[in-house]
Amino acid sequence: MAAGPERDAEVDETKSAIDASTTTSAGSTSRRRLLSATAVGSVTALAGCAELLGSGDPLRVSIWSGNYADRFEEGVVDRYEADHDTEIEIHRGWDEILADIQSAPEDNPPFDVTVAEGNFYYYGRQQDLFEPIREENIPNADGIIDFYSEMRDTEYGLPVDGAPCTIIHREDADVDPEQWGDLSSSAVADSTGIGVDTGFWWYPLYAAAIGMDEEDGAGEMHDEAYHDDVLDQVEDWNVQSWASSGEDIWRAFENGVIDVAQWYYDQTAYDIDDYDGLTHTMPDQTTGWLNNWCVVRGTDKRAEAEEFINFLLDADVQSEWSEHAPMVFSNEDIEYAEGLEDDLPTTTEEAQDIAFPDWEFLASHDDHLSDQFSTIQQQS
Repeated sequence: MAAGPERDAEVDETKSAIDASTTTSAGSTSRRRLLSATAVGSVTALAGCAELLGSGDPLRVSIWSGNYADRFEEGVVDRYEADHDTEIEIHRGWDEILADIQSAPEDNPPFDVTVAEGNFYYYGRQQDLFEPIREENIPNADGIIDFYSEMRDTEYGLPVDGAPCTIIHREDADVDPEQWGDLSSSAVADSTGIGVDTGFWWYPLYAAAIGMDEEDGAGEMHDEAYHDDVLDQVEDWNVQSWASSGEDIWRAFENGVIDVAQWYYDQTAYDIDDYDGLTHTMPDQTTGWLNNWCVVRGTDKRAEAEEFINFLLDADVQSEWSEHAPMVFSNEDIEYAEGLEDDLPTTTEEAQDIAFPDWEFLASHDDHLSDQFSTIQQQS
């Protein structure tokens, strides 16, 4: 989800994108697009499954832009294409994903299967943009950690991958934040400053709520009576960088603008060694994002899309994927790449330490929280 330099989405843009009429984003195809039509046709004929493979047409998959896409192609696409003799056509996108589906004819969607973080998954379901999941076609759903399969309705999408938020900080600064509450400490207040995500405002708010420790986890975000207190907490932070991408965060550190940042584990764990003098600490209690993968309404490749989601849920696939991308994965039998196993959950009990935003509740408070967060940013 926290996808990198191409990511720049305010919540208002996300919501308006659902109703806007936009053109389909340009898709970038995988290397196997270079296969000749004859070769593809031969493989299809030999396999005896021309109908399933759409007579050689690729399966169109919509994913987040930036290094999420790079790592997805490395960790997932090549293996799927080799295992299934099926070409994957990747569509890199961001806040236009839902708008592209909605603006297309219902029987001719711009892609067949899509990623959907919690916000996108909620609003996409409200607009009937996804086909119901036929779980009999996705046996690997039985391996999903209970917490992930129970925290959201899975009728239209299954949980696969995501990441917790982590605290990046300068090693030589007089700060050593271990929990989200430490962003309100005098040491951080007296530091050069903090960087936070501005596009997805709910993650800084959830981090602030966890740090307040008035309710369990981020319970303050699920009680309207606490919302102004959470906003006040963020306003009191020494925020000096409102970042819309990982590049913004790294640049703010390099330019001496900040000493501490709220950011995302998947954008940090494999990248931080590229930057001198920085480390990161993931709090015991944190927030984060999780993708539900969905079949796009009107696709003529519904079975193929379900087969692809089933592939993403395979424990071996997720284990190999973690070698390329340091993310949370949903299969209870995953074996994380070395260096990740101590940070990322493999059981319901461990997963409960990540307070994933609850959009069934947040949606009715979306406008107020977004507007107030924007005001804090503008006045800082």
